[in-house]
Amino acid sequence: MGKFKSLASDTLVYGGSTILVRLLNWLLMPYYIRTMSEVQYGIVTQVYGYIAILLVVLTYGFETSFFRFSNTKNHKNVFTTALTSIGSTSLLFVVFVYLYKDGLVQFFGKGFSSPLVLMIALIVAVDAVSAIIFAKLRYQGKSIRFGLLKLVNVTLLISLNLYFLYWCPMHLESEYCVVFNGLNIADNQAFYVLLSNLAASGIVLLIISSDVFNKLGTLDFRLLLQMYKYSYPILIVGITGMINIQIDKILIPKLIGGEEGLRQLAIYGANFKIGVLMAMFTQSFRLAFEPFFFKDRRETANEALYNDILKYFVLFGLLIFLGVTFFMDIINIVLTAEYETGNIVIPIVLVSQLLSGVYFTLSVWYKITDKTIYGAYMGIVGSIITIGLNILLIPLLGYVGAAIAGLVCFLVMVFLSIYWGNKNWALRYKWRSLLTYSAIAGVMYFLAIFITPYLSAKVVAINSTGFYILKYIVRLSLIIVFLWLVYYKEFKKKLT
Repeated sequence: MGKFKSLASDTLVYGGSTILVRLLNWLLMPYYIRTMSEVQYGIVTQVYGYIAILLVVLTYGFETSFFRFSNTKNHKNVFTTALTSIGSTSLLFVVFVYLYKDGLVQFFGKGFSSPLVLMIALIVAVDAVSAIIFAKLRYQGKSIRFGLLKLVNVTLLISLNLYFLYWCPMHLESEYCVVFNGLNIADNQAFYVLLSNLAASGIVLLIISSDVFNKLGTLDFRLLLQMYKYSYPILIVGITGMINIQIDKILIPKLIGGEEGLRQLAIYGANFKIGVLMAMFTQSFRLAFEPFFFKDRRETANEALYNDILKYFVLFGLLIFLGVTFFMDIINIVLTAEYETGNIVIPIVLVSQLLSGVYFTLSVWYKITDKTIYGAYMGIVGSIITIGLNILLIPLLGYVGAAIAGLVCFLVMVFLSIYWGNKNWALRYKWRSLLTYSAIAGVMYFLAIFITPYLSAKVVAINSTGFYILKYIVRLSLIIVFLWLVYYKEFKKKLT
């Protein structure tokens, strides 16, 4: 129980900072959709899809590798070796992009330019180097410093966005307005969004570098080869995992084409961000869970511990799902009428995010047993499913098809992890209670979305104040019932 409480405490600390940072970052979305055209916001969404995939490529699994070898080797040497490797490859990547930027512009397609492509390369390089330094902070348990630095980053990001997209257009003649020659703000909003990102990330990198480079160890080439050998399957896992999450943002414009493709991507991207609460929860859990299970490898057979971790992760995830879907009308305040048409994908995205978290929790078996190649196998299968279903469904269903593809992908990957995990690890998860809770949440979702509006309309006029009050009272009551059932089964019944 002590270890579980330790994980819960770390999750709370990382979660608090992660939720705050991502919420602040998330607040840019309502601002973007009100100040940008759908085409420009579509470009921004597509760009960050590329950035997410490229960042995984440039870190090539060395965050996980750092945790793995820091517990068996001199952690200073491990950090120095990882930092040198990632720094070198990041520099080579920037040089490559600079030399071939014109060809890359043609590859990326509509809305891209040479300055935009260079900005993408610089952001990915800076973030890759920062990632391994932040991994060291996590390993050292410096969760407060980790959170504060992330908060500084997002504060700078928001401030610079407001400077370029709000202040400068109103003060173009001011000496304090920095606008790049030939890149007016109105037609290049995506570029200035990326410029804000690069500046914020660069400043934070300078801050965290101040207390890192005076504590370096020795570059160990033998260790480097061991880290590469361990991490290359994780690289495949990372790339395929990010493809499963981001490839839809890349394929929607290409499969639909033209400005309509970017417009649909903008709507999909904005509604995808509504699922940020589930993403924030899974991310904060991941930040705490990965160092936890590597530090406690000796406890890998503690079946009760890992069952509790998975169970409470799923329960919190189901609660988030119910909360977001039940009160969608309130959340829609951040969207405009044009973007609300994409609400249909939000429940699908939430379930997909929850399944991705379940898959990550299950993936402990192949990381601890050093059988990371299985992670690569599952990632490849998932990517084949994602890409195939996206190509098949997007032309038929638009962005709804993209959401369905992600859901099917993560569902299959969870089943594969259960199957191979049972063959390669002694731990057995108790699925009956998880499936029961999931079924209860599913029934409550059906009642709330399809039944309560109908019943409320029988009592009061549709769209009246009384209609919404009654509807939300019923939905809140359903959540309370769900919480009571969990409390009764997990706590009260055990105490008595």
